[in-house]
Amino acid sequence: MNSHPTIDPELLIRVLLFELNLKRYVGPDIPHVNITATYKEGTDLHKKQEEGRDKYPIEITTNKWGDGVIFSGLMGVRHIEKIATDPDIVRITGKASPRHN
Repeated sequence: MNSHPTIDPELLIRVLLFELNLKRYVGPDIPHVNITATYKEGTDLHKKQEEGRDKYPIEITTNKWGDGVIFSGLMGVRHIEKIATDPDIVRITGKASPRHN
């Protein structure tokens, strides 16, 4: 069961499947994930971007529409769930790939 209703369940399933399958191969056992975190109206996205950069060793930037923050890097389900603990996040969507480049 999704303990974070803000996270797209299809994204979690895809990341989990990659995590399980990548264990069989040489290299990182977590997929490369690009997620967009949409925040509550009026949230300072620049502040959220800087907080994210201090907390996580992945690339973080605001999206071109100015309504969300993009997190990009090697992430597993637990990493996405940790990002989702921010109470200002309304929704997390994204894509996962087994490729690490």
